[in-house]
Order: sequence, then structure tokens, then C-alpha cells
Amino acid sequence: MIRRLIKIWFLLAKTAAQSQFTTVWAGTFFIIGKIVRFLLFFIFIFSVLSSAGQIAGFTREQVIFFFLVFNLVDIGTQFLFRGVYLFRPLIVSGDFDLDLLKPYPSFFRPIFGWTDILDFITLIPLTIFIFWYILSQNLTTNAIYLFYFLIFCLNAVVIAFAFHLFVCAVGVITTEVDHLVLIYRSVTNMARFPTDIYGRGIRLILTFTIPVVILFTVPAKALMGLLSWQWVVLSFVISGIFLWGSLRFWKYALTHYSSASS
Repeated sequence: MIRRLIKIWFLLAKTAAQSQFTTVWAGTFFIIGKIVRFLLFFIFIFSVLSSAGQIAGFTREQVIFFFLVFNLVDIGTQFLFRGVYLFRPLIVSGDFDLDLLKPYPSFFRPIFGWTDILDFITLIPLTIFIFWYILSQNLTTNAIYLFYFLIFCLNAVVIAFAFHLFVCAVGVITTEVDHLVLIYRSVTNMARFPTDIYGRGIRLILTFTIPVVILFTVPAKALMGLLSWQWVVLSFVISGIFLWGSLRFWKYALTHYSSASS
């Protein structure tokens, strides 16, 4: 089943890439825009830290690494779960009926139905730069921390999947998707800087509602050896609860789905 799903995903990704590259200039300007936005914010952080020195006890190099990890996880999840942005038309038009008849999980098309190859193109140089930055700035002294970093990045993908599935479930019931996605995007932008800069109440919200702390801050701290065992356990518990809850809510939403023929 997994091999078949991967094959289907590659076919969908190929179709999406062909559609995106029909207009070469549009794709080129999209990539240039992403790179320029990244560089401008990078310069902004560097300028602020040049005068401030530290933020919430983190050095300039560490704060820049938090920003890099934010972009890695954010762009990576957008690349994988871009189908959510196109799910509402499937519901409104009734085309989702056809997907429910196909022999793959009911959430496969809503989540993985569109892959943004342009995000993947920007991921490659970003990933290379991050590993170069880790080595050049000596951000970690233990290879096991790099392993922890990769594990928590995968854990972040699980949480992002769970939230996007929750959004799709709400879309099935209410046909509204875009507003929740925009809320998610706005909240996650708070993690461009270390979430330690916020007060205790806000940090609790960012941990247990939309777990921005687990998504972005925990992987960065894991690599730098700043993560306690309590946060390790809490991170996996939260991701497990979110995944279980989203799957249950998705099944509930399907029982209230009004198909085009009903």
C-alpha cells in the first residue's frame, strides 16, 4: 500500500510540475520572490542582532539558526501539503465524491493532491546552506544531536500533517478552508524568532493549540543540545495526540459529508 501511494504521489507531483512549468517566467519570478524575501528578512535579523547582541539569551548565530529551521520546516510542509489549498473547490464542485471511490485513503487527495515543485527547488539550496551553517558556526559538538534534529524535523512534519488534516475535516463540514490555513500561517510566523521571547501564557498557547514550539523551536534546540528530556517526551506526546485527534475528526467529518448526489 505504501509503495502504491508513493507511486501515486509521484504521478500527482509530475502533473503539478508540468502545470507549473507551462509558464516558465511565472515560476522563475515566484522563486526569485521567495529568495529575495528570505534574504531581506535574513538581513533584518542580522541588523537587529548586530546592535542587540542577544535575544532571550540566544546568540546571534543561534537566532539565525532558528530562522533557518523555521524556513526549512515551513517550506518543506508547504511542499508536501499544498493540496489543502485546493481542497475547497473539490468539495464545492462535488469532485471529492470521485476520490472517495478510489482505492487509497480518503485523506490522500485532500492532503497530497498538489505538490509545489517550486518549493522543492528552494528547499535544495536552503538545506545545503543550513548544514554548511551548522558546521561553520559549530552549533553542535555531538553527532547524536544532529540525529535528534532530523527526528524532530520528522516529528514536525507529522504535526503539520495533523493540522492540515484537521483543516480539511473542517472544510468537509463547513466548506471553509482558506481562513484556517491563513490563521495557521499567521501563527507559525511567530516562530521566525525563538519562541522563548514570548511570555509564559503565549508560549503555552503556542505549545498546546497550534504547537508552533514543537514545529520549529524544538528541532533547533535539539541540534544545539538545549532540549531537556521533558521537552523530548512532551513533543512526541503532543504530536501523537494531534495525529490521533485529527484522524478521528476526519472520520467524523466524512460521516457529515453531503456529496454532490445527495
